[in-house]
Amino acid sequence: MMRSSSSPRRQCVSSGWHCLFRIGLLLATSLMIVLSEGSTLNNGVEDIHKVSSDVADDDVGRPSKTTRMLPKKTDPPTDFPTSSPAPTDNPTISPAPSGNPTISIQPTNNPTSPPPTRNITDIVDTSPTTPMPTISPSDAPTRSPSVSPTTSPSISINPTAIPSSTPTISQVPTVSPSDTPSTTPSSQPTGLPSSSPTTSAMPSMAPIPYARSERVNLRYTPWVQLSAEIQTLAQQLDYDESTWDTVSMNPIENLDWARLAREQKNAARQLGYDLYSWDCWQNHFQSYRWIDLGEPYIQVGQWWEELGWDIYSWNRYNDPPASDGLNWYELNEGERSAAANLCYFRTSWDEENLLDGGFPIVRPEFRYGHWMTLSEDVREMADERLKYSALSWNVLGLANVESREWASLTEYERDAAVAMGFTQLSWDCWLNHFRSYTWDDLEFFGLDFSYLALGWTELSWDGIETPPPSKGTSWKDLTQEERQVASELCYFRDNWDGLDMTPNNGPFLYPKVKMRYTEWRVLSSDVKRAARDSLLYDKTAWNNLGTAEVENRSWEELTEHQKADAMSIGFYHRTWDCFHNHYRSYQWDALDRDSRDALQVLGWSETSWKANDLPPSYANEWGRLSDAEQSKASVLCFFEDNWNGNSLETVGEVITEDGEVVEGAGSATAGGSTSTDPDAQTSTGQGPDGDSVSEVLNSTDPANSADMVGTRRMMCIISVTFGTLIQLLS
Repeated sequence: MMRSSSSPRRQCVSSGWHCLFRIGLLLATSLMIVLSEGSTLNNGVEDIHKVSSDVADDDVGRPSKTTRMLPKKTDPPTDFPTSSPAPTDNPTISPAPSGNPTISIQPTNNPTSPPPTRNITDIVDTSPTTPMPTISPSDAPTRSPSVSPTTSPSISINPTAIPSSTPTISQVPTVSPSDTPSTTPSSQPTGLPSSSPTTSAMPSMAPIPYARSERVNLRYTPWVQLSAEIQTLAQQLDYDESTWDTVSMNPIENLDWARLAREQKNAARQLGYDLYSWDCWQNHFQSYRWIDLGEPYIQVGQWWEELGWDIYSWNRYNDPPASDGLNWYELNEGERSAAANLCYFRTSWDEENLLDGGFPIVRPEFRYGHWMTLSEDVREMADERLKYSALSWNVLGLANVESREWASLTEYERDAAVAMGFTQLSWDCWLNHFRSYTWDDLEFFGLDFSYLALGWTELSWDGIETPPPSKGTSWKDLTQEERQVASELCYFRDNWDGLDMTPNNGPFLYPKVKMRYTEWRVLSSDVKRAARDSLLYDKTAWNNLGTAEVENRSWEELTEHQKADAMSIGFYHRTWDCFHNHYRSYQWDALDRDSRDALQVLGWSETSWKANDLPPSYANEWGRLSDAEQSKASVLCFFEDNWNGNSLETVGEVITEDGEVVEGAGSATAGGSTSTDPDAQTSTGQGPDGDSVSEVLNSTDPANSADMVGTRRMMCIISVTFGTLIQLLS
């Protein structure tokens, strides 16, 4: 049966109940469409609110991608389409609106006017304004802040072209330096730059220079010299005589200050310690963590790094560096300086008194042989570069170059010293004995302990106070303790006493300067020039022993020019004071024991010495002195010629070695007698001793002894007689 084409109205007329059914069905369908469209609209509004909520929750300083997709409030509404597609019986319903859609509840069949669309911005306007800043900044900055500042600062995409007001200057330096230097100087000038900057693996935490804490000298006083009160305090720190006198033996020294008990800290304070001095001098910062070594007011990590340590070896993940197994004087100069900054010195570093033959450094044996034992090349190098002479080499400590430390030598001089076999340590210890160091340098390396034991202080070292008695004391008069501490400074008997290594065959303590006892007429022009120049000798003063004014002065009373001229003749301080001055310019207490004993045998006493009252023995000639008096007079460098005041001038004719005839033939003495002292004059025909400085300096034969003069007179008479006979026979 075919579907009827009649209208619904006609059908309703024909059948009333069927018409009502269809009308109800149509209404129900329309209601369902309306409800469906309303649900879709609500979903769209919820989606837009969700977008707004997401934007508010995002980082306010960084614009989100979702926000940039939303249209601005000022955008005009979207135009409605001019034509509408033909309606369908059942219009399609979009499940979700597009990004900026228009929403139609139900399209009309023939729209006559374009109704306004629902713009999403209308919905967004109903929500609160987001706190997002604008993308572009304003052209000019605001002069005053906003009344209600935002809770979080916004970050503009493009920085402002002009900075705000005057930039502030921080009082604290930046942690890391800038890439380029500053254009203006700092308010406070920096110190002198280092020659080559070093790079530390761990930068300093603050601009505070490292300063080693003061040493607590009481800690290094022998136990027996401590008072009972100090010993009690030391016992509270678990010290006894053994652990006190031996550094690094007490286990408490393995603890830093923070690990000490309260009672131990109190005892340490009364001994003179505080946090820094204890941690440095007792613990050497060994109980610190590696990262703490660079803390402000500590900053000792740099010194441990210089010794080869790093965080791995410090924490025992790696083996200790090589320096940990070296003795103090085996460290190089930089390592030894770093260890000293960590409050180490020789005995605390070595943890025992390690000596080589009784000395801290191996002795350079070649330096203690006389001049002629050196090879010709070495003698030439020592002479030309280091200005040694036979005299200054043979007399230990006499050379001027030995009064200078290694650091003050020129490169030219150091090269020569190295070629001869010296090192920086052997030179400073064995030749200089650290005498050129300042007192601060001695304290820094712990060398002042030895000089303090010898009686020196900072004031006497700097020349403000008089030197201690040990300075003029001979080696044999030093105590055993003084000898031991002197050996720490590379002293032994020969170099302490300034031994003259020139062979000495006479009865004197020192070799006699034979050049001085040569007649004026046969001296070389160089010797005469030196004698005239500053010593003010002339022929009469030279030939008459003991009459020159300069011989009444001690060596220390001579000027530097006079000392230089005296050395060119062959004298130095010991021979000058003995053979010329006979110690008359010395104070009684300054004389050594042997000299005082000799003077007492000759009749002197302390009272007569101070009053310059000659004893009766000085009125006797040499031959009338007893054997004991002559022996003791030799200790004071007297012999017959200078005791009697004999003259060196000869009478008659003297034939020199080059054939020149000089007037004079005999030695006139003050008493008219001829000298019988075999060592009173120069060589007696055996020639100069190649090992003797005095003989080398006096290579000519003055021929002024009585025996030699008589021999030459006889030869002259024989030659004249023989010539006369030849003429008669012819």
